[in-house]
Amino acid sequence: MSIIEYIESLIPAGNEQLVKIIQEQDMRDDTNPNIGLQVGRFLSLLIRMMQAKRVLEFGTCLGYSTVWLAEALRITGGKLISIEQKKEFLEITRKNIAEASLSKFVELIWGDANIVIDQIEGPFDIILQDSDKKLYLLMLDRCVNLTRKNGLIIADDALFKPMGIEKKLSEPIHRYNEQIFSDERLFSTLLPIGDGLAISVKLTD
Repeated sequence: MSIIEYIESLIPAGNEQLVKIIQEQDMRDDTNPNIGLQVGRFLSLLIRMMQAKRVLEFGTCLGYSTVWLAEALRITGGKLISIEQKKEFLEITRKNIAEASLSKFVELIWGDANIVIDQIEGPFDIILQDSDKKLYLLMLDRCVNLTRKNGLIIADDALFKPMGIEKKLSEPIHRYNEQIFSDERLFSTLLPIGDGLAISVKLTD
């Protein structure tokens, strides 16, 4: 048994709808990989640790990460704002969160993350960046502005470059990683779970 298999054998599946979302995703060829069990559990842990009340997500796909986040916010009494550009994915996510009994904890917005971000008011405890990889660096300053002091900006797929993922996807994320480690407003690290998480704490108002 590998380390990953061991860890995931111990993690409860969580909301039953998560299994159904994975099954649905496996039958499609037009979706990106979801955040996975370890990352979902970790994000849920962070929300509980921080007692987060406001979380912003860029990119839902079929709603796997959305269910993980919303389930944790149900415990803390918080709410998730989730942005998705593809209308079909947004409606599938709406169905999935309804079937997960989490609709009251999620506001779904259809639109381009790079545009919608300018229509949202902060501050947020946590921002999860999982949109178009070219947007990570482009949206960073605005994500920082929307995050409260000591809040978190978390970017998924942060280890695409060492994983050998094609350059059009990996290079924008590599530049994002370089920026967050040199940005004096942030204290950042990378975690090798899932496809990599870049986690940044906002240091100042």
